[in-house]
Amino acid sequence: MRKRTSANRKVRKKRSFLRIFFRYCVYLIFCGLISAIVVFLYFSSGLPDLKNLQTAVRNPAVTIQTYDGKIIGSYGDLYEDMVKVPELPKYVPVAFVAIEDKRFFYHFGVDFIGLVRAIYQNYVAHKVVQGGSTITQQLAKNILIAEGLVSYRDRSISRKIRELLLAFWLEYRFSKSDIMMMYLNRAYFGAGTYGIDAASRKYFNKPAKELTIFEAAILAGLLKAPTKFNPSSHPNYAHERAMVVLNAMEEQNYIKSALEIEKKQAQLIFHENTNSRQNCLYFCDYAYEQARKILGEIEDDIVVVTTFDEQKQIAAEESVNFYVKTEGKNYGFSQASFICMDRNGAIQAMVGGNGYSTTQFNRATQANRLPGSAFKIFIYGAALEYGYQLDDMISDEPITIAGWQPRNYKWRTRGKISILDGFKYSVNSISVRLAQSIGLKRVAEFARKCGIYDVSRHDMSVALGTTPVTLKDLTAAYTSFMDGKPIWAYCVTEIRTKSGKVLYQKEREKTSSIIDDEILALCRKLLRAVISDGSGRAANVNQSIHGKTGTNGDSDAWFMGFYDPRDVPEAGIAFGVWIGNDFSKKRMTSNSTGGRIPARIIKMFIEKILRNANESSVLDGKTQKSTKIRGKIKCLGSLLND
Repeated sequence: MRKRTSANRKVRKKRSFLRIFFRYCVYLIFCGLISAIVVFLYFSSGLPDLKNLQTAVRNPAVTIQTYDGKIIGSYGDLYEDMVKVPELPKYVPVAFVAIEDKRFFYHFGVDFIGLVRAIYQNYVAHKVVQGGSTITQQLAKNILIAEGLVSYRDRSISRKIRELLLAFWLEYRFSKSDIMMMYLNRAYFGAGTYGIDAASRKYFNKPAKELTIFEAAILAGLLKAPTKFNPSSHPNYAHERAMVVLNAMEEQNYIKSALEIEKKQAQLIFHENTNSRQNCLYFCDYAYEQARKILGEIEDDIVVVTTFDEQKQIAAEESVNFYVKTEGKNYGFSQASFICMDRNGAIQAMVGGNGYSTTQFNRATQANRLPGSAFKIFIYGAALEYGYQLDDMISDEPITIAGWQPRNYKWRTRGKISILDGFKYSVNSISVRLAQSIGLKRVAEFARKCGIYDVSRHDMSVALGTTPVTLKDLTAAYTSFMDGKPIWAYCVTEIRTKSGKVLYQKEREKTSSIIDDEILALCRKLLRAVISDGSGRAANVNQSIHGKTGTNGDSDAWFMGFYDPRDVPEAGIAFGVWIGNDFSKKRMTSNSTGGRIPARIIKMFIEKILRNANESSVLDGKTQKSTKIRGKIKCLGSLLND
């Protein structure tokens, strides 16, 4: 009996323990559920409304494009139209899945397997080498930031909880295709660009539905570090990152060979799309500022149509870069700027300095420098208006005015020389004597007609180019000598909203001649003489080149002029080059004159332009020939049919 009683007691104790344990478990589960509900209610009250998540968030943006519709720059937060996943090539979303969340189609918002793997990888590497967040979590974070519920730098537990709750809710409410669509249309791709369609248009000038596999890999790789892997500013890093994406796609059996795709597509992308992306940023900045001056405050997304010419820009950039790299150290200069405009003042190319990523200061439009002898055309023009002739003889002897005695650079006095020779060889004493003879008031008035203001009427050193000017303004002034009309440089032809409403349209300037035809012909003869056998011989590509060199001691060197083929007037362009250093303490070598490097830059630029024009005409000829052949075949076919 005692044994049986003892056994019963043990059974009762065991049952009592299980009963108590079960009660505690139920209690803990109940408390956990209550806590979860409280946490959910507390944090879900601050979650955004999911009804409008599939519409794009749109903030004012400025898109800069060429006259033929090619995007060359953007400012503000750039968005484009929403794109749906079925509209994209299959490899586009796959690229993002492969590199960002390879278990995207299998988890329910949070990938616990991937999270554990990431923790282990980071522990082994003793640093963060792998993230554990899913595409759904990234979308949730983007939504919270866009709605202003959390800040970008917020790393709190509160934000993580909200992110998890929203991720679960997104998975519950939407399909995987919808989540991917919202993710691709909200992701930040660098340079103020949001959404895959905007990124595709910015970096590759095409809609997202036309992306190639390699382009999709570049965009997918951008998300890790949009600045570092930007294909415009860091093509090498972007290329390496794209290969990481392609290799991930190959490992997950989405593509057959990453190397084969790279071989076919990479070179074309980085040659055509990144080669000139950096080139136009100075131009884009200037166009953006002009648009702001025209409209004032920008409230809607707008498109700014410009006068930009990509072929001329590439030619200018290549010419400037070549001489900065090969001759910069030899002649002691580190910076150069360039500008090109058509005969009406439309700016077609602009180089603001040596390296936009280093400094955005635009030396073509913002820097006021002394033009030196490049200013002399206004003195000679005023003298010709006054009545002087090109064959008039003037003393080239040194001249002294109130203790000031200008020197002639490498010029041996001959006694008297013609005005034509004085300009051709840039003899300083001739320029000073002419200014003294006609008076600085006439010089200032002639310069003002051409667009150069603030010319002193009391300081005779003006005759040697001591009036500060920008390269843009001086180039516009030289453009006046193409047709004798005033020129105002511009780069914006139209501004419209994304919907097509025109906000601004450039009207053609109605101007009358400011230079008499006879005086204009004489001025052009002066400018041509400099090129044919004067100080600008290095730029003598053909008979249509006119110009003038300029040197301000060892601080600035210029070449100003224009190319004006009379048989093809629409091909006429004006141009200006400056070389020097940003800081006055750093001097160039004494032989760094405008007739050396600036003139050579212009020669290379013109040769490239003419070569491109010849190639285009050859291609046009072939097209016309093939069109004629097709026409003959068509006619022959119709005869046979008859």
